[in-house]
Amino acid sequence: MGHRVRVMPYSTFRLNLSVTSPYNADFDGDEMNLHVPQSEETRAEVKELCLVPLNIVSPQKNGPLMGIVQDSLAGAYKLCRRDVFLTKEQIMNCMLWVPNWDGVIPQPAIYKPRPRWTGKQLISMVIPKEVSLFNGTDSGENAPLKDEGLLIQAGQLMYGLLTKKNIGAAAGGIVHISYNELGPEGAMAFLNGVQQVVTYWLLNNGHSIGIGDTIPDAATIAKVQVHIDEEKAEVARLTAMATANELEALPGMNVRATFENKVSMGVNQARDKAGTTTQKSLKDSNNAVTMASSGSKGSSINISQMTALVGQQIVEGKRIPFGFKYRTLPHFTKDDYSPEARGFVENSYLRGLTPSEFFFHAMAGREGLIDTAVKTAETGYIQRRLVKALEDLSARYDGTVRNSLGDIVQFLYGEDGLDAMIIEKQKLGILNMSNSAFEKKYRLDLANPPDWFKHDYEFGNELTGDKESMEYLDQEWEKLLADRRQVRQINKAKGNEEMMQLPLNITRIIESAKRVFNVKANDRSNLRPSEVIPAVQNLLDSMKIVRGTDEISIEADANASILFKALLRSRLAFKEVVKEHRLNKLAFDHILGELQNRWDRAFVNPGEMVGVLAAQSIGEPATQMTLNTFHFAGVSSKNVTLGVPRLKEILNLAKNIKTPSMAVYLNTPLARQEQAKKLRSMVEYTNLRSVTSVTEIYYDPNITETNIPEDVDMVESYYMIPDESVDPTANQSRWLLRITLDRQKLLDKEIKIDDVAQRIKEEYPTDLAVIFSDNNADEQVIRIRTLQTGDKDEEGEGGMEEDVMLKRLEAHLLDTLTLRGVPGIERAFLTKGTRLTEGPDGALLAIKDDPRCTQWYLDTSGTALRDVLAVDGVDATRTYTNDLYQIVEVFGIEAARAALAKELTNVLAFDGSYVNHRHIALLVDVMTYRGSISAVTRHGINRADTGALMRCSFEETVEILLEAAATGELDDCRGISENVMLGQMAPMGTGNFDVLLDPKML
Repeated sequence: MGHRVRVMPYSTFRLNLSVTSPYNADFDGDEMNLHVPQSEETRAEVKELCLVPLNIVSPQKNGPLMGIVQDSLAGAYKLCRRDVFLTKEQIMNCMLWVPNWDGVIPQPAIYKPRPRWTGKQLISMVIPKEVSLFNGTDSGENAPLKDEGLLIQAGQLMYGLLTKKNIGAAAGGIVHISYNELGPEGAMAFLNGVQQVVTYWLLNNGHSIGIGDTIPDAATIAKVQVHIDEEKAEVARLTAMATANELEALPGMNVRATFENKVSMGVNQARDKAGTTTQKSLKDSNNAVTMASSGSKGSSINISQMTALVGQQIVEGKRIPFGFKYRTLPHFTKDDYSPEARGFVENSYLRGLTPSEFFFHAMAGREGLIDTAVKTAETGYIQRRLVKALEDLSARYDGTVRNSLGDIVQFLYGEDGLDAMIIEKQKLGILNMSNSAFEKKYRLDLANPPDWFKHDYEFGNELTGDKESMEYLDQEWEKLLADRRQVRQINKAKGNEEMMQLPLNITRIIESAKRVFNVKANDRSNLRPSEVIPAVQNLLDSMKIVRGTDEISIEADANASILFKALLRSRLAFKEVVKEHRLNKLAFDHILGELQNRWDRAFVNPGEMVGVLAAQSIGEPATQMTLNTFHFAGVSSKNVTLGVPRLKEILNLAKNIKTPSMAVYLNTPLARQEQAKKLRSMVEYTNLRSVTSVTEIYYDPNITETNIPEDVDMVESYYMIPDESVDPTANQSRWLLRITLDRQKLLDKEIKIDDVAQRIKEEYPTDLAVIFSDNNADEQVIRIRTLQTGDKDEEGEGGMEEDVMLKRLEAHLLDTLTLRGVPGIERAFLTKGTRLTEGPDGALLAIKDDPRCTQWYLDTSGTALRDVLAVDGVDATRTYTNDLYQIVEVFGIEAARAALAKELTNVLAFDGSYVNHRHIALLVDVMTYRGSISAVTRHGINRADTGALMRCSFEETVEILLEAAATGELDDCRGISENVMLGQMAPMGTGNFDVLLDPKML
């Protein structure tokens, strides 16, 4: 970033703490490089584009990168507490630290016996008056009493404590609001002001942490011990059950996996319970708790590990494995599966670890270090590939995104043509409302107007029954209804999530207009429908993104701004403006002007290198990812590859992915569990091997009676009343293939023995004689003999030995005979999901575990999209697979683009990092815009027809240059890499346009 020089003694870079996070710098010996701009142009660019304040809000996550950290954060939290009072001397000293202070000392909160100011008053001095913020609490009403939640009104902190959520680098916090309302300088002034005021107050108040903050009281220690003992008893019970073979295996697992799963759950529960117990026992004034709840350092887990217990140590996602023979360390007996022998640390850091615990702890720690080292190399390479793939993409003057060849990759950058920095999370209220609530909020009937219309509205009596106004209001109501329908259609996939990432915070613009024009809550509005509704419509019409009058342009423009315009129309609806906000004419006109003004500045700047921006925005969260994310979604669920390995698979478009899986939906709106179960048996692949317990080959010459004692009854009864089509015994082979089926597995899969026998007969109608036992027999047996065709009775004439033949038949039957299901689907798990439904009153519902919104679907491991879609009862519109090649093959390239975006978003969101949609969209467009999918590897992007110099700067340098020389290839140096190699100004940013010469002026 660009910094202004301030000359100071000594030769160390000093930088403000808030600026360390974008550099990822700390003060443990980091080094930095200083580049001094040498020319006026460079100086201008650094000053106008690279200065630190201009980078406070990042286009990666449309939120701030810098916020208050470390001591100023903990100090601000402590300063806001209710028992903080300042004397006259203190407040006067503190005032001098307030940047651009107007010289007015606020009224003290307490006058008698002596004047006292609260800490909240002091911190309010540096909050800009443009900021109004409300963060509700989970508990609800009594927030001011308990000082939970947060309310700032016009720059005054009313109640609540400032934490990382509000003054840290968080979207929607004070830093973000200040930047969007007051510009870079305003945000910078806030960061500086908070640091100066808080640091000065902290100087007098102090903050420290010691061993005393980690010592729990005796009662807590006893309680924690109880939790641990309960858990150990539970594990002992599980062990006893498992050894006695009484443990019921969970679906999709064997008994051992089930045991491990249950033990892990129990052990983690012990840690959590102990953790909550200690958390409750520590006072709010505890310094460790202060640091954790303000967000400046540490979390509740760290505190509970220091005071209660460290918990289970994990290596490769499992408990510590047996490294010696049947045991972890020689300290334990063999086959000891108890918690302490498998890495459960029941001491806290305060009490210290036993030698074996210490060893296990070191094992888990070592794994983390190795992981970090391996991860850096992997993600570094991913990031380089992304940058090289996207390096020449830039936003152009016509709004498109093109590469150096002029290929259009996106017709509109980010699908809306806007700059990511101006986007904020906003609530689209029209989405979930019921019809009656919607009508109550937006509908105004002038024929019989409500009471407030006459009392609280300037022209209430005059406009009652006014024809022209009624027409306007009806038009508006129709448009609002259409908006609601359309938004619901678009947002179906997201469910009833009302928060959307949209430009221009309309609510804040209205609030600030109300503040500036002094609009009170009980004012009477002097706006007429004939003024408001056409004005809003004109504003919407003038907010064009795609300029053009042909039909395609008009449709493209509508698509690009549909959500935003729905939001705007609902927020500026006549009833909202007049009843909720009570706006007067001046305030309303100001709002429209402000919206238009901000809209015109919201577009992406032509020349912006959006490709590199996207590459870095995706590469950066990848470096923060954990390399091997071990993700247990708990019981009966499939394993999913996540984190860096999955990111690699997506970008490389791996043909064989590690965990292919599908989500198979039923084509009934709310599928019940039984229906899903039925579908599962149709989809889940079952071959003979999966229901067989044992197969044997016998020489059994006694065909009608048999020499196998267990089968005597079965054979005799069969030959007493033979089937109509019984095969003559003479033709039957003396060799016998005997298959014993597993009763339990047959029951699980709901298959009967006659189904199996029937399938075998269908497969070999004329070659086999098949006899099978009764459904209720103890042993489920199928006996198979081959039939001779009669010609070749003499041994060895071209025929195989019969026993060998049976061996081959057995192999074929076990593995290639499909009893039912779709080959490729190894398992299918019943999963309960929530489906968006429209209630009878028109409200959208998506409530977990509510029967009105619950649907069952199948989660499979293994995938076979085309075959599954052919199964009866499968919903082809919602069924999804994570294998991109199958999606391209079945649904085509547009679906593949959507799936790529979905998979990428999932990988990035799993860590909780949010990346603006436009970066992901740009990457997936580059991978798919040629009409086929191309990977971000040398086989994908390096096969494009960009210049030879640009391709050779990525990989396979010599081959590419040789080929270019041999074929006399021409490179017109339009790309970035070429120009950098040749030391010229590259066509990016400021270098992307020339001076326009007007010959008339000469």
